[in-house]
Amino acid sequence: PKHQQERMKVSRAFSSSRRYAILYLAWLCFSYNMFHAMGFSSSSSSPVWIKSKSNRRASVSKSFLAMSSSLPMKPKGCAAVPYEKKKVAVFGAGGYLGATIFGFLQRASSLYGTGIGGPSIPRAISATATASESLNKILIRCFALAYAGENMFRLTNTQDVSYMTQSLKGMDAVIIGTMYQLETRPVTGNTYEKGPNSKTYEFYLDSRYNARTDVSSDDVDVHLSLFQNTMKACKEADVKHVIVIETPDTMNVEEYAKVLDEVGVPFTYIHSNYSPGGGIETTKDYTFEKGIQGDLDIESFTLAGNYMSVGGYKAGDWMGNLVQEREAKSAADSVIYREDVAALAVQSLMSLDWSKRRCLEISTKGSLDEVLKGGKKNERILATRPPKYDKEWCINSDILAQKLATIEE
Repeated sequence: PKHQQERMKVSRAFSSSRRYAILYLAWLCFSYNMFHAMGFSSSSSSPVWIKSKSNRRASVSKSFLAMSSSLPMKPKGCAAVPYEKKKVAVFGAGGYLGATIFGFLQRASSLYGTGIGGPSIPRAISATATASESLNKILIRCFALAYAGENMFRLTNTQDVSYMTQSLKGMDAVIIGTMYQLETRPVTGNTYEKGPNSKTYEFYLDSRYNARTDVSSDDVDVHLSLFQNTMKACKEADVKHVIVIETPDTMNVEEYAKVLDEVGVPFTYIHSNYSPGGGIETTKDYTFEKGIQGDLDIESFTLAGNYMSVGGYKAGDWMGNLVQEREAKSAADSVIYREDVAALAVQSLMSLDWSKRRCLEISTKGSLDEVLKGGKKNERILATRPPKYDKEWCINSDILAQKLATIEE
């Protein structure tokens, strides 16, 4: 019958078009996979690195917060296997930034799910016993009477790579700075002194209140030598990942990038990108209950797996390309808080793949508290009981985790 013939034609045409559609979709998927397998991305800015960005300001809106609790957090760092506790050391823990990082790590190591912990962890690396007093003052004030005992300290000779290697024995990850505040101090007795009047540089990340600055930021050779010895020690101690924080006033950043390439330990390099009207500040009367202060915007530049073999590439070239990409993205009157940088360093260990090499460019769009409250300041919240923070190493760190999760997708 005529109607049946027409129906068969339509059926064959539909079946044929469906096959073409399936083949087309398969071709698209194949092309996409090949595109990325070759080391390219639609957001790439260079054959050396792949550029990605965390969620915009909307990522911390009320709708996002409601949604984020149901979204699967898929950490790719040490939190991916939380029962395998990773040991972490902090260089310059006598400085405020270093002490804040140590305090966050100490809290994180007491909680299951962070993947951080172990006996006498975290470990504070310093040159003299002066750092112990400075660190504990900050821990007592900012981290609910926390304390770091002698078993958590290693005093190291920064002029001797083998001595530094022994200080890092057994560590899985290390957090360091590019440049420290250096203060001349007597070498602590029964450590590595060569005589009763031996002196050394105590190093603070990134500064210590009322400490002298005996080496200016212009003396690049001294700062670079300390950084180079630290990275060599990390390599010899078989450290798996290094978090590098670019501290204020760091000069000749390309030289630090060159050291990172030459040594070869996977790293996460954190750079605070602020406008001339902004800066890096310390939160007044900070305690860990205050948590994250700024609405951070995080941009990641992940180095390609074979970036060292790109034609014409020289060690450290990725930094030169990156410096050209940098631009101030925050408002002229905004700041980045040291406490937020400290929290990001710790969260990066939990969330990001340790096998990769990347740079995190961070800026801020104002106060996170204002965003969470919908811009309403001085909003009074009535509660029947005080909040408990015993299950959190840093308040609102889950927002950082979600931002970093989008980077690793």
